[in-house]
Amino acid sequence: MHQLFVTTCQVQPGRMQELFTDVQNWEHAAMESADAPEYHAVYIRQTDPSHVLVITQFDDKERADAFVAAGHLQEFHEGILSCAVGEPQEERYELFYASGSGGPRVIFGEET
Repeated sequence: MHQLFVTTCQVQPGRMQELFTDVQNWEHAAMESADAPEYHAVYIRQTDPSHVLVITQFDDKERADAFVAAGHLQEFHEGILSCAVGEPQEERYELFYASGSGGPRVIFGEET
C-alpha cells in the first residue's frame, strides 16, 4: 500500500535559497538509495512562500520503512529543515482511496 510522508514548516527569513539547495543535495543522495521514494516534491504557499509543504511518497510500506531505517528521513529533518522556524510537523499516511478520470483505482488500499 502506498505510503506518504507529509512535512510542513515555515522557513526562516533569508534562508529559502539555502533550503532549496539543501533539499536538492539531499534528493540527489536519497534518490540513489535502494529504497528511494517514488516521488518527492516541495510546495510553497503562493501568498507566503516561507510556508513549505514537503511530500515524499513510497510505493509500499516496506520501502518506506527501509528508507526510514536507513536514516534518510531523519537526515532530511536534521539537515534540511534546520532552516525552519520552530519544529517541522510530519505525518505519515497510507493510501486508502484513489480515483482518476477512469474511475476508482485504489479502494481500501488495494489496486482495482
